Amino acid sequence: MKSIPQISESEYEVMKYIWKEAPVSTTEITRHLTTTTKWNPKTIQTLIKRLVTKEALSYEKQGRVFVYTPLVREEDYVNQESKSF
Repeated sequence: MKSIPQISESEYEVMKYIWKEAPVSTTEITRHLTTTTKWNPKTIQTLIKRLVTKEALSYEKQGRVFVYTPLVREEDYVNQESKSF
């Protein structure tokens, strides 16, 4: 089994929305998180890029839009985190 990446609290907020809505575009992620957090769009884009780098997310370019899909299942992440406590 592939190891599950370490995800910060902020990245986890992004992942929660993506797990719920995937596949989901950058625009949809940004629209949602700017209403539920005080983050600006650039911050959200940075968090998404980090999650791609950590291989927690994959993306596909559809026209001019990037669409994200989780590579880590929510259940697997939650189980790993609960074991680390």
